[in-house]
Amino acid sequence: MKPDYLYDLDDPLPLKYAAVYGFQWAFIMFPALIIAATLVAESFPEGEIDKIRFLQITLLTSGCFTALQTLWGHRYPLLEGPATALMLAFILLAPLGVGAIQGGMIIGGALLILTVLSRQLDRVSRLFTPNVIGVILMLIALGLLRPLLGFMTGAAAGKSHGEGLTFLISVILVLFIATLSHRLKGFWKTVSILIGMIAGSFIFFFLGRLEWQKVAVASWFSLSTRWVPSPPGFQWAAAVAFACAYLAVMVNALGSLQGIAVITDRERLNKAVPRGILVTGAAGIVCGFLGVVGTVSYSMSPGVILANRVASRYAVTLCGIILVFAAFLPKLAALISLVPGPVVGAALCVGLGGQVGVGISAVASQEITSRDYFVVGLPVILGTLVGFLPNDLFSRMPPSLQVFVANSLIIGIFLVLVLEHLLLRKRKALSSS
Repeated sequence: MKPDYLYDLDDPLPLKYAAVYGFQWAFIMFPALIIAATLVAESFPEGEIDKIRFLQITLLTSGCFTALQTLWGHRYPLLEGPATALMLAFILLAPLGVGAIQGGMIIGGALLILTVLSRQLDRVSRLFTPNVIGVILMLIALGLLRPLLGFMTGAAAGKSHGEGLTFLISVILVLFIATLSHRLKGFWKTVSILIGMIAGSFIFFFLGRLEWQKVAVASWFSLSTRWVPSPPGFQWAAAVAFACAYLAVMVNALGSLQGIAVITDRERLNKAVPRGILVTGAAGIVCGFLGVVGTVSYSMSPGVILANRVASRYAVTLCGIILVFAAFLPKLAALISLVPGPVVGAALCVGLGGQVGVGISAVASQEITSRDYFVVGLPVILGTLVGFLPNDLFSRMPPSLQVFVANSLIIGIFLVLVLEHLLLRKRKALSSS
């Protein structure tokens, strides 16, 4: 039975309440945007990506596509933000350069649109059994372990081996944020990550490790003329990598839409799925040209809605508008990007831990047999193992092949699809004569 709300899915909100709930959604989004900007920007050689510009454009695209989805796309109260699967592809493809990444994301987004327009979405969706969905969700999280380790130890900040004290502080922050998320109620529960990031930033402030100079020199308002960082380049290795990443994005989007439909309106789901996926594909193309991570519908919304009893999609629309305005305020973007890497790593660790739990839950939603242990376990183990192989292990291979064999997500998706649908395929029960 659907819960009763103060404002239902299509109910307009009084302006004063819309502003309150819109800003609440915006503060919930900020940690995800900080994590995306910091994680991706610091994965490239220094100076190759402007971190503040990257965050500004991420705010802009997330805000625009959040508003577009709520008004025209799936029309559910779902936030749109950088997809973790695309972040992983972004990081793994860094050696190919920003241009190749831009081209790969454009192709991935275009393939998503083509899947919808050719009416093949249902056929492709049938490949995503609970085992496949669970493996993909777990691999997205586990594939980020190497950069996560760099953040939590402080190695990402230029220290070759990191620092023990930094790692201990980061671990304490992980436990602090997880405890807040579990103990707090209502609105405060929804902003537990943000509270933890503010507390962690204060710790590093007292340790004298915050770089205030960037905030001081940043202007209050700017309209960037450098929209496209470089001409998109098209390499088949990047195209295939992002095509696989967009399979994971499709799983994420479908799960988010089904989750929000359960507590709001199931009847519009059939129309919402293709329209939502279509906008997600368009977001991939736009973000590809702009050189930032493509967006996807986040699955955190149901918990927030049940906590504050407001399901109106227009509150999320206003959140998108707030993010767009914030994109043109470099002072705000610089302040947000001030959050230290170890603090971002702690927040990311909490989120990824939850994602692993969701992946396990997806696998456990069916009756598990002995074959499922191998179908799930082998891709997770081998996919994660690939992420920790030495960088020069495949140095004799052509660079285009190195991208595949060193990509944990591609290896894992390939293995789980082969095991689930080919090598260890379930035998159909014989019909009784």
